[in-house]
Amino acid sequence: MKLTLTIWRQKESGSKGKFVSYPMDNVNPEMSMLECLDVLNETLADRGEEPVAFEHDCREGICGSCGFMIS
Repeated sequence: MKLTLTIWRQKESGSKGKFVSYPMDNVNPEMSMLECLDVLNETLADRGEEPVAFEHDCREGICGSCGFMIS
């Protein structure tokens, strides 16, 4: 399945940020959003680019500590 993630990228709180779109061709419909971000980060690392930083803990979607908004 193909999916495009549009992610707000900002180096630090005082720097200017922007939305960056990342088309993904290898998404399984059974994947969670955290798994999609892991696949994206692997791809970015392979290209020598900065990975996407996000808060996560249990990865079970129970505690609410995963820090991103999906809209």
